[in-house]
Amino acid sequence: MFSCSFLPTEVIIRILSFLPSKRLPKLRLVSKQFNSIISEPYFLRLHQSHALNSPSFLAAFTVSSKSLVVEVKLFLFTKPNQTALTAFRTSLLEERYHEQTQKPIRKSFLGDRIRVLSSNHQLICFVTAKEHFLFDPINQKTLEISQSSSASSSPSLVSFGFVSSTLQYKIIRFFLPYPPICKFETLTLSIKGRNYKHHLEISPWRSQETECPYLLQPYPPVHSDGFLYWTTKEAPTKIVTFSLEHEKFSVLPPPPCFEDNPNHDFSLCGIRGKLWAVDYNALAPDMEIWMMNGSNGSAWVKTHRINLKETLTRYYPSFPIKVHDVQCDCVFFQVLFPSGVKIYCPSKNEVKDFGELNHELQICYYTDGLLSL
Repeated sequence: MFSCSFLPTEVIIRILSFLPSKRLPKLRLVSKQFNSIISEPYFLRLHQSHALNSPSFLAAFTVSSKSLVVEVKLFLFTKPNQTALTAFRTSLLEERYHEQTQKPIRKSFLGDRIRVLSSNHQLICFVTAKEHFLFDPINQKTLEISQSSSASSSPSLVSFGFVSSTLQYKIIRFFLPYPPICKFETLTLSIKGRNYKHHLEISPWRSQETECPYLLQPYPPVHSDGFLYWTTKEAPTKIVTFSLEHEKFSVLPPPPCFEDNPNHDFSLCGIRGKLWAVDYNALAPDMEIWMMNGSNGSAWVKTHRINLKETLTRYYPSFPIKVHDVQCDCVFFQVLFPSGVKIYCPSKNEVKDFGELNHELQICYYTDGLLSL
């Protein structure tokens, strides 16, 4: 029988928690000690916390939409040095695409448009007007989620996220309009099980309502670290949060640009598990990117300022840009009208044109996990 008695248990736990999830089932057979460690809920949380530091990402391209069926092509990128820029290079330019280097996953769904939602955890959610699916990128399995009886009765927005403190995924459907009382439905999916046999326990849809005295933008909220985020429609712009754990609204202290530039256009992004605010100045034109660096908005850091004079060919009064990825050495964003991909290089302080975009692009980040659908 194998034994690691010469190593403290704390050291063994730490080493195992950094290993890929696919290796852990075999390691359970090494010894009773390994089996006991890997089976504990504490180990599940520790493994997840380490996985957050090196997320993988999925690039989804809408290939076609016809006869009420939307088709998407999915590319998975799991290496630490692969960024959204890598995804564009290998999968967006189809004439340069080689199947032997990156094989896509193709999915078809009912509806005329699909949204791909990240949870900053293992699972991803596909949402159309008619269907909801969970997708496990690690094992490449899909699970259909039943719709609520009132899903098509009134306009709504669907969000998805993960609560690390309770090990629960939540799908929430917000019914429009919001103020002063927000009505919503919640589907909770709890991670249960021991002995490495973690599975989802799915609850019925719950109808609820809570006070929401804010006039929110009628767009899907951004998810980051167990919270959903909106900006308000009225000036001065505020950031409104919704706690997935407590299912309550509150206000987040905004970055300084919200107060300094009240006439600018703002948007929020959830990228790599962090919340980002983008300040767009249509007159310059330029944009500033801010990252929330503290809990509950206690600290905001401006990471990039990008001059867009040579990037935007005409005046855009509203926000014409979608930011896909932000890193210290590059910002990967998309100009929506006309659709094209741009790369900002801080070292050279220049924006490079990377080509046209013929398909809708959505990027989601996910982590390595121990769950099996």
